[in-house]
Amino acid sequence: MIDVGLSQKEAEKRLSQFGWNEIARKKRVSDLQLLLAQVKSPLIYVLLAAMGITGVVLHDVEDTIVIGLAVVFNTFLGFIQERKANRSLEALAAVLTLHAKVKRDGKWVEIEARKVVPGDVLRLELGSRVAADGEVTTADSLSINEAVLTGESAAVTKNKKDKAFMGTTVAGGIGEMVVTKTGEKTEFGKIAESLQETKSEATPLQAQINRFAKTMAVAVFIVSLMVLAVGLFVGDSFREIFPTAVALAVAAIPEGLAVSLTVILAIGMQRILKKKALVRKLVAAETLGGVTVVCADKTGTLTEGKMRVVDVLESISPDKKRREMKRAMMLKAVVLCNDMRDPLEVAMMDWALKQQSHLRGENTHASEVSGFLEKQYPRLDEIPFDPKHRYIATLHKVITPGVSRVKHSGSGETQRLLLVGGAPEEVLARCDTTEARRKEWLEKINREGRQGHRLVGFAYREVGADKKNLADKDIKQLMWLGSLVFEDPIRKGVKESLKEVAAAGIKVKVVTGDYAPTAEAVMKALGLIGSKEEGVVMEGSELKKLTDEALKKRLSQVKLFARTTPDQKLKIVEVLQGMGEVVAMTGDGVNDAPALKKADIGIVVETASDVSKETADMVLLDSNFKTILAAIEGGRMIKDNLRKVILYLLADSFGEIVLVVMSLVAGMPLPITAAMILWVNLVSDGFPDLALTVDPAEKGLLKRQPESRQRHLIDAEMALLIVLISLASALTAFGAFWYYWHNPAYGLEHARTVAFNLLGLNSLFYVWSARSLKQPVWKESLFENPWLVVAVLLGLGLQMVGVYSRVGQRLLETVALDASEWLVVVAGSLLMMVIVEGVKFAFNRRER
Repeated sequence: MIDVGLSQKEAEKRLSQFGWNEIARKKRVSDLQLLLAQVKSPLIYVLLAAMGITGVVLHDVEDTIVIGLAVVFNTFLGFIQERKANRSLEALAAVLTLHAKVKRDGKWVEIEARKVVPGDVLRLELGSRVAADGEVTTADSLSINEAVLTGESAAVTKNKKDKAFMGTTVAGGIGEMVVTKTGEKTEFGKIAESLQETKSEATPLQAQINRFAKTMAVAVFIVSLMVLAVGLFVGDSFREIFPTAVALAVAAIPEGLAVSLTVILAIGMQRILKKKALVRKLVAAETLGGVTVVCADKTGTLTEGKMRVVDVLESISPDKKRREMKRAMMLKAVVLCNDMRDPLEVAMMDWALKQQSHLRGENTHASEVSGFLEKQYPRLDEIPFDPKHRYIATLHKVITPGVSRVKHSGSGETQRLLLVGGAPEEVLARCDTTEARRKEWLEKINREGRQGHRLVGFAYREVGADKKNLADKDIKQLMWLGSLVFEDPIRKGVKESLKEVAAAGIKVKVVTGDYAPTAEAVMKALGLIGSKEEGVVMEGSELKKLTDEALKKRLSQVKLFARTTPDQKLKIVEVLQGMGEVVAMTGDGVNDAPALKKADIGIVVETASDVSKETADMVLLDSNFKTILAAIEGGRMIKDNLRKVILYLLADSFGEIVLVVMSLVAGMPLPITAAMILWVNLVSDGFPDLALTVDPAEKGLLKRQPESRQRHLIDAEMALLIVLISLASALTAFGAFWYYWHNPAYGLEHARTVAFNLLGLNSLFYVWSARSLKQPVWKESLFENPWLVVAVLLGLGLQMVGVYSRVGQRLLETVALDASEWLVVVAGSLLMMVIVEGVKFAFNRRER
């Protein structure tokens, strides 16, 4: 059973019997629960308390109804926002699927991890996530990190009959296990409930917004108390001034900012997903916009990652028979030193198939070729490829005489065969050859590297029949076979993307394990390195000798780090961060995990190991460098949209506070009632606020320089803009109110109606200016955000309802306005837009 695994039919039967191999997720919050949760908001408590006082104590039916409407609208808008955010995050969580390699019907196949069933034989490989609980059946230097269960970071060595647990990751070696438990019956499943109850921490931006909202709430509460006290002092009735003070507090407290941030982050992540990048963490969505350096791997991001053999550098021998023997041996090394785990190994196998006359002399499939040779040369042991030693070595029995060209020590089982493949200079260094021959080969390798080609060298050695295990010390005195030369075409559009990255103020450094001449040739072709530039390439051997301080001095000059090890990649990231850079790092293997975790943004390709994916902040679903650029643009858009919402909400609310305070100081009646304040903030302006959360990216977003880490969300410039807009809005409304109140032809209700509409239209007009703090309004397309067009039209319609409907006139104490009065309102709102645009122009000119 273990040799062949389960049959597909039996696996399907067990899947039906035992169910999916997954942990039941936390129960989804229903729409009704989400709606009821909105009522628990402190803002709603304030409104409900105000309703009680105005209705029961003051017997003010109109204000009570308006406050009730405000409760309904606030609850409804909060529900819409949170529902959209939750659904967006659920959709994102469902995108990334983990896989497992199982033996079915005697063949290794890759399936979704949730389809693993008890009895399955699982393959355990470096970087893979253990998909279920089970018992280890074979182990070759196998070690597993069980920190997710035990909290211990040190990997645990596993031998035959030891237990392996779901959710842990393979830290070293290879092995197999038989699954005994799946899903919620696993050890991981038993603790899943407590894991789900653990509250996720707020992101830095969310924490900043929450602190700001609390500070504002206290400040607004104090201001509202002062308004109440001053109003009573100057003779206003408690019946009038109390609801107004409450309305100001409700309008000015930016309670919706936290929800708006979550919505903006979630929608931003969905938009980035449409560009083929999955952002796994909210905090990463915040950080993306501030990236200043991208440390990119060459293979698969700058190049297509589609390898093909374009040449073979063979070890030439004058003896034809010996030459044929070496060629056959090289083919065996290509096939047997190959697990077909990455594009390079797949390309090697494709090449071997084309040369198969040396192997079987008939047309056949890759798996058949591999299976045929594995029967003749069963693998006894291996040293998996590692970036530190840069080779893979396999030890084989030689079963059938006549199949191998190796000398036999007897009949039947004979000597062992050691095969090695890896970085050609590393393999060559372990070969038994003269210095002259070694130098000659290195020149050939360098020549191919300078053409942008990638090379894999092969060698072999016959060893005694008593040899059963391999160690690094055994990889010596090898016989050099030659090297395969690979071509990996540069990705289409990458060169243009790199120019855009430079325009965005982002530096690109290539950090690769590849041969330096190969990577340098690719970078020159992409325009990242000039033909006469010097000192821009550093190899891992040189980097190893540098202190952090010495590396810091070189980093501004070096553009390519070649033949780097995982710990060196980590060092590069740490030093860059120490220089104040925001670093995005790409990688694909388990060895990249430390650097990916340390980077501000860890990026992996979709084919990366499970442990790398779980460490990473972002997964490139198309492995394209252009996608990184699109994600950075999405990150910048997220912060832009949040600033738009903050500007719109705060300027609107503060304008009303300033207006009321001005009237109290001037000894005039209140220019707006409590009902009017609530109507403007929660009814007319509520929808534009919601529409700003889905605003598309501004033009020229990628032509800006990255933001400084130290820049606050609400910096001095933005705070000044909020103050100026608030003053302008309050002054236009106060001026109109003063004029109409002092005109004998108009009454107080008329003056208040004009001021009410000026406040409403001011915000509905300048929302177009708030869409961009960099571009003037006339350079922005009116219909670029159709939701905002609908929201503004809806806001205008609700303003009309408040002025012309009988219900609106009764609740808000408004009167119908004629054309001349509307002209004043529109002119005042347009003047407001001109003022905002003027302030933007002054700020941008100063920046330039």
